[in-house]
Amino acid sequence: MKKILFAVGLTIFALQTACADSGRYGDFQSASLSDLKPFARDLGGLLGSGTNQTARVLGFGGFDLSARSVVQFEPESGDGILKKNKPFGLGWVQAEIGMPFRIDGFIKAGSFANLAVTGGGLKYGLTQPQKKIQAMLVASGNMSAHKFFYATTFAASLVFSVNTPVVAPYFGAGMDNTTLVVQNNLNDPTLVGKRIAVFEPRYTAGFRATFLTYGYISGGYTYTHGRSLVNAGLGLRI
Repeated sequence: MKKILFAVGLTIFALQTACADSGRYGDFQSASLSDLKPFARDLGGLLGSGTNQTARVLGFGGFDLSARSVVQFEPESGDGILKKNKPFGLGWVQAEIGMPFRIDGFIKAGSFANLAVTGGGLKYGLTQPQKKIQAMLVASGNMSAHKFFYATTFAASLVFSVNTPVVAPYFGAGMDNTTLVVQNNLNDPTLVGKRIAVFEPRYTAGFRATFLTYGYISGGYTYTHGRSLVNAGLGLRI
């Protein structure tokens, strides 16, 4: 288990380093009109991913606190803002609380490469917590803000997981509706105020492994708009 924890911790560090090292969101100031939709899809996929690693509700009074990272291996081919064949991503801290009627609420926040991320939403358990197969609906609103742009992503997902001890697999499908707004552009000032909207499906599979009763690690793979993403998390769930 120590080796697994070390591996996941190293993965989170590597993902966060990729986020920080990218420093490429600032290249948005030289974007052209043709770059905007691919960039919005790339950013929307990051904002919509990594929210869930189980479909089992916390239960009333339950609590979950975790650090999470999501990285896309390379930008979409039409995205001339982010560097080709280079990974980029986001990282954040997420807190969840269990409420009555199989509802969980959550918020998240983070800042990497001068890009601030905030968000939150609700999770509704379609099954009782003791069931072997768990199902959950997830709805969230997310926002990323940079001095050159900001984007909002409204995401919805249907997630399934297997209620097994120690290691529990999960999989799901969802959709991300992203709106990108240009705030500053040195290459083409006429783009300032331009709004671009994109809508993309998202498919995810991964696992959550528990340790020391309340601790957990998670990892997953996401496919969206023709690109692959990976996510990792380390947290405490009570």
